[in-house]
Amino acid sequence: MKVLLVRKPGEISVEEREVPRKLPGKSLVRVLACGLCGTDYKIFSGETEAVYPVVPGHEIVGVVEESDLFEKGTLVVVDPNRACGTCGFCRKGKPNLCENLKATGVTEDGGFAEYVLVDDAQLYPVERDVPSERAVFAEPLSCVLNGVNMVRGEGHERVLVVGAGSVGVIFTLLLGKIFVGAEIVLVEKDEKRASFVSETFDLKVGRPKGEYDLAVECSGTVEGFKTCFDHLKSGGTLLVFGVVPKGKAVEISPFSIYKKELKIMGAHLNPFTMKEAVRIVESGEIAFEKLVTERLSLDGIKSYLEEGKRPVLKGVLSNENLITVG
Repeated sequence: MKVLLVRKPGEISVEEREVPRKLPGKSLVRVLACGLCGTDYKIFSGETEAVYPVVPGHEIVGVVEESDLFEKGTLVVVDPNRACGTCGFCRKGKPNLCENLKATGVTEDGGFAEYVLVDDAQLYPVERDVPSERAVFAEPLSCVLNGVNMVRGEGHERVLVVGAGSVGVIFTLLLGKIFVGAEIVLVEKDEKRASFVSETFDLKVGRPKGEYDLAVECSGTVEGFKTCFDHLKSGGTLLVFGVVPKGKAVEISPFSIYKKELKIMGAHLNPFTMKEAVRIVESGEIAFEKLVTERLSLDGIKSYLEEGKRPVLKGVLSNENLITVG
């Protein structure tokens, strides 16, 4: 089989490997599609935590090839995160903060390949008629749901979402269902992306005007964080979702936090939200497949990472017509 391997930051290649052997407690999955995420760019550049060498790709949908738990041919999505279950955070019900967290596509080989071997517990069956380009959003949706759950109980009337990538769009769509009648502004500096999102999803894409009750940072940039912070009204909440490169810092005013009684929160991974994400994907209530703007081969993913090229909205490895056996 073919895999995309990042040997170390800045060194990447498409290579031939043996298909992984089925092991006890694990399932062999034939990858149909795998989303290209901002985290993958940061793994390639070395701007996030990863264990090298590694096959990246953690937004995975596939078909069970060999398993002791699932029937062959079952359509599944992968929860890439695997907590130890024994550390202090796990025992407090916070597996996303696990001290020994493993992650498919980050600390272990992931979905930019033709096959991937994962723990049985990481697999979630999906109804067979769900298109793979919709199912591939189950993992990012589960992470967004974690953030949404943090702010769900608050009556926000003005909401700012910075960054109109796929997660920014998903946040905007979900928050619109929760805070009915609220003014929600999605900010995106890339004009081509802003135009696509506005036309495809009928969302308000513009510039921040005034102050907001809730600001959600989805761009993964210092600039995006500052934009959110600077436009919070008194009593406002800043939810940090985008992954700013490690080592980057931003200057903010502690006095403003005190004086305006601001709340700053981080939303990390997807604790206990994967099942709900699968339900939403299966329901068809949101056409997530409309987020896909580029369908790529492994060589295409390699070029995007090497050149820092960004998809208009979402790039996806499409394996359905590329699988080789053995």
